[in-house]
Amino acid sequence: MRLISLILLFIVSFHGIDSRYSCKGLRGQNVDWFIIYKLPKGEKGAVSGKEFLYLDSEDANWAQSRKTIDSPDVGLGATISQLYRDEKSAFHFLYSDDSPIGKADSYRGHAKGVVLFDSQTGFWIVHSIPNYPDPKGKYSYPETAVKYAQSAICVTVSTDNLGDIGEHLRYIQATPYSTNLPSSFDSRFPVLKNIIAKKSLPSSATQFVHQKYTKTVNGMTFYMVAKYKKLHKDLWHDVIAQELKANLAVQSWLNGNADDLHTTCSGQYYVYDMQTVTIPGLTFNSSKDHSKWAASDSEKVPIVCIGDLNRQKSQLKRGGGAICLNNQYVWKSYRATVNLVEPCRTNRGRYDFRIDTQTICSLVFALVVLLKFTNF
Repeated sequence: MRLISLILLFIVSFHGIDSRYSCKGLRGQNVDWFIIYKLPKGEKGAVSGKEFLYLDSEDANWAQSRKTIDSPDVGLGATISQLYRDEKSAFHFLYSDDSPIGKADSYRGHAKGVVLFDSQTGFWIVHSIPNYPDPKGKYSYPETAVKYAQSAICVTVSTDNLGDIGEHLRYIQATPYSTNLPSSFDSRFPVLKNIIAKKSLPSSATQFVHQKYTKTVNGMTFYMVAKYKKLHKDLWHDVIAQELKANLAVQSWLNGNADDLHTTCSGQYYVYDMQTVTIPGLTFNSSKDHSKWAASDSEKVPIVCIGDLNRQKSQLKRGGGAICLNNQYVWKSYRATVNLVEPCRTNRGRYDFRIDTQTICSLVFALVVLLKFTNF
């Protein structure tokens, strides 16, 4: 009898709560979390620009989906399709600085995402895709977001954590474009009314960073971090790298006429801007990538973050945040994508984030020659 109880406990702990709302996998099944990387159009293996790579709580190795990102029954599409059930008893909050039904907002938070919960559990998606998703009708993917690479992370969490997610959204000044707030959620989480009404922090506020370590339904810890616009600092270098005590390579949108921050080699931990990305079978320039993510340089602190903000000076004055995982398997998949970064610009800077085998061999050879001819 005890053995049966232990088996049942294992099944419940592994599969989480049986909820109507959850992140969905490549077979349309409930998963604890997932990450997708949509490939840029016109590259090898990504002719249409709708192909995507995927990893999740069941397998943290990159896999290319047989279906495309506009499919409503796998991964991101299957997850967001739950929104179209239009159940009045569920809370939903769709937010974007560049929504499909309004003008782009350059004043509030530079952030995009989807939140959908019932009374027990739900999911939270942070993504980089403009004009997405459509709040009504059926699932679709915008043609305006096909050209460049994009990313998204989904976490399935208990509804008990919705207050913390709400605070995160308040700090980043998320711009809602479709919401539903049942009375049961209103009384349980008062912050939700504030974010729907676009109520910002009070003028008397002195705390401009919101940080929280929480868990998915299956017990994986993740770090959620948000910065308010008045912080006037870089999310990646000044907040995440220093808090998690790790050097980071950051992929973000650095195109256009904006003033980039560039690789930052100051403080205890450095942040390097990505220049080229390598995904299984494909290498492309950072300029073809609209996603915002970071990976640490050491397996001792295996951090991967998916977030909102670019490393540009204009973003110092805007809100934004990230979800970070401390997961060795996810880190290995992402660390392998760091092909080339912008090196430090100062004389006291460290080595490049990535030193390849050929460089190491050359240094060793030079040292051997030096020792031989100096009779040391």
